[in-house]
Amino acid sequence: MMLHPRYFLVLLTLLPLPLYGQNDAMANPARKERQQIKEKIRHELRTQIVAGIDREKIAERLGLDTPVPKITQTASQIDLEVEERVHQHVEKYFTEELSRKYEAEAAEEFPLKQVNDEVEIVTKRGGVVKGVLLKNYKTYIDVSGRRINKIDITGDSLATFDKQVNTKLRQRHVRRQLQAERNRLTEISKEMRKKLAEELYTSSNYLRRSGKWIPATEFLDQAVTFYRKKLAKKLLPGIKTEVYTEFGYTLHEGSWVKPADIPAITDPAAGIGKPPVLIGIGPGPAVMPPSDPRPPPGSHRPTDVIPPWERPDEQQQPTTPDKPDKPDKPRLPWEKSGSTGRPENNAWAAATAGGNTGG
Repeated sequence: MMLHPRYFLVLLTLLPLPLYGQNDAMANPARKERQQIKEKIRHELRTQIVAGIDREKIAERLGLDTPVPKITQTASQIDLEVEERVHQHVEKYFTEELSRKYEAEAAEEFPLKQVNDEVEIVTKRGGVVKGVLLKNYKTYIDVSGRRINKIDITGDSLATFDKQVNTKLRQRHVRRQLQAERNRLTEISKEMRKKLAEELYTSSNYLRRSGKWIPATEFLDQAVTFYRKKLAKKLLPGIKTEVYTEFGYTLHEGSWVKPADIPAITDPAAGIGKPPVLIGIGPGPAVMPPSDPRPPPGSHRPTDVIPPWERPDEQQQPTTPDKPDKPDKPRLPWEKSGSTGRPENNAWAAATAGGNTGG
């Protein structure tokens, strides 16, 4: 069977390629070795921790029983039992007998007078009326022949002969007394709840830590974990040194490397103040700084900044000829800076003005 030329080219392209697993094994030997080192460190660390940590000794150090017993009730079961006991105690105290006690007390404190009973009425104006209650109507009463409107009587006095008002006062008295008992029992319940919780949690193998009840086994687990971490922190540096050394590594600048991977340098004392030089690499060629293209000092200035009349090869001259050099004359008083005493029609000034206009 003949292969198509296209497939033949594809086959030739794939033949030189190594298998994926083979390429990975060849390209990552260092990674594989590092993984072996880590696994051995973990194994050695775990072995030494198991040998160095004794759970029973830690329990004895913490004052726990050995072996530490497991809990017999969950926290939710204990809390439910505590609340049931407190509720039973409170409800047992608040019986009908207690209510009847305060109802009798209210009837004695707020008596209800009947017709022909002696009464003492206090009016809202501050007056006091004493006598026999002869009539008790809806809007007024008759005390010893004196008519008094109920709207003019104080609440406490009205309760002595008005049944509706009297019933409200008695009920309010009973409610207040029962609420006072409940408030008192609330404080008692707090103490009762605290003692019951301590009793039930302790008997169920719990310990009180940081304001919470936790199983004794859980507390021991926390202690063992703490001591394991403490021991691991102490053992790890030595184990790493031992394992890495076994695999031919050395510690260089805080990292474990192969000796062949450490760059060789010259004597440290000889390189003070100089950059490090790698052994086997010679110095590079001497590099001279580039020459300055500018002309040296004292040479002629560039022609582009010299006026045409100052160039030696040019014949062009300025339109106004140069005046001959003359020695400086002393300045006259009116020529000094700030002078205001210049005379008028002075010959010197006229000559100067004429010279200026001539230019």
